[in-house]
Amino acid sequence: MSETMLEAKIFPRVVLLNALPLNAIPKDYFAILCKRTDIEAIADIVRYSLKVENYIRHESTVKLLSKLLNIELKPSADLYTYRDFDVLAIITLKKPQRGQEVEVKLEDLDYYMCIVQEQQYGS
Repeated sequence: MSETMLEAKIFPRVVLLNALPLNAIPKDYFAILCKRTDIEAIADIVRYSLKVENYIRHESTVKLLSKLLNIELKPSADLYTYRDFDVLAIITLKKPQRGQEVEVKLEDLDYYMCIVQEQQYGS
């Protein structure tokens, strides 16, 4: 995604993830550019997107994000596959609780905005 797209606020697809599996990106050479951000920046991107897809399974996190982003989201165990021009909003627990269902609050989450850039061999 180019800086022009970000400046113009044109977002074909915003993808909500709790992590980014590298095998979801079907490219041979690529770079992932990420920026730590906040929920307000993610809400702004979501507001100007044509489509939002959720790949977060954790029910409490999805419920909180639905409220904060003012959109209806459902937990999803689907596998994500990258498409050109995706904007990735990665929302993850600051302190993951393995095997436990916890009630998530705003301050429990870290937020990242990422884009994938295809690279030429050797770049």
